[in-house]
Amino acid sequence: MFDFMKLFGDDPFERFRRGVTAHEQGKLDVAEREYERAIFLNPFIAQFHSNLGDLLHQQGKLTDAKDTLDEALRIEPKNAAIHNNYAVIIEELGNQDAAEKHFKRAIFLDPEYAHARVNLADLLSKRKEYAKAEVEYRKILSAHPEHAYARKGLAMMLKNAGRYDEAIHELLALLQQAPDDAHLHTLLAMTYQLCNQLTNARDEYDTSLKLDPNNPVAHNNLASLLQDLDQTTDAEQEYRVAIQLDPNYILARENLARLLYETNNEKAEYEYNEILRIQQDNVNACIHLARILLGKRRYVEAAEMIVKVGECDPGNEELAEMAESIKELSNETGGNTGGEDDDKLPVTGEACVDDDRTES
Repeated sequence: MFDFMKLFGDDPFERFRRGVTAHEQGKLDVAEREYERAIFLNPFIAQFHSNLGDLLHQQGKLTDAKDTLDEALRIEPKNAAIHNNYAVIIEELGNQDAAEKHFKRAIFLDPEYAHARVNLADLLSKRKEYAKAEVEYRKILSAHPEHAYARKGLAMMLKNAGRYDEAIHELLALLQQAPDDAHLHTLLAMTYQLCNQLTNARDEYDTSLKLDPNNPVAHNNLASLLQDLDQTTDAEQEYRVAIQLDPNYILARENLARLLYETNNEKAEYEYNEILRIQQDNVNACIHLARILLGKRRYVEAAEMIVKVGECDPGNEELAEMAESIKELSNETGGNTGGEDDDKLPVTGEACVDDDRTES
């Protein structure tokens, strides 16, 4: 009998195997060509489309990956793994409702499919549907008590829900499995800090940094703890270490600038300018810098900064108040724009800022 699969002198399954080998070796361009050749030779195999879709996802080509997995599902609509992978992609494309539907479809087709259930739990947790997320995490852990990713997801969900004692319990259980996991120690430290167990938090940050001294997030979070303990000099040092490790780490730069601002440190102006050099539309930095300029009677520069903020955040009520202050003060001083008579930071009302200084 004539083999139509070899009509072009090629075996699609051999091409597919070559694609898998290249994919595993990180040769993505080669893998893509082999998968596409396999599909050209035989477009009716769902796994060919599925692997190509996963590769395109890996390359960041989300729309192409979605279209490819669409075809895989058309060929094999009862494949749980393809439903899961498709859901991951459409979630990244912003369609959470459709992603939830496909995660649930994958679980319906394979109730023991832990990976899809974890992904569903993570999605529900992101949407702050904590009760539903907890059900899914606990189903996984009931069947797989050593499933570290699910336990970590549960711990994060409990922390975000404000159930700190339960989150600490789960993180301590995780650390029994992986005592040298620096990230877990940082998460535990954050949770201790949130429930005001500051000594325990300090111990965990120290442990995390012993295990991974070059982690800018851990240095930033330790600095926030030191700031809570009124150890501002040490806090400033830790923020600077975080920035040294990652010069584009905006949260650490914002935290340092705000610390300097609150302690009336002249260096605050420089730090806010550095933030704006990296992130020109940072509204909080613009507002604080405008306040600093206003306090130094540099009214023209302050007004320019307010105009800049207005372009990024139209309708900001604080800007109107600041503009009025500039007008009144400028009139009082006859339009003086110098700063030689007053080099203190302003003591007017605080700008609206995000008080969350830590990052998981």
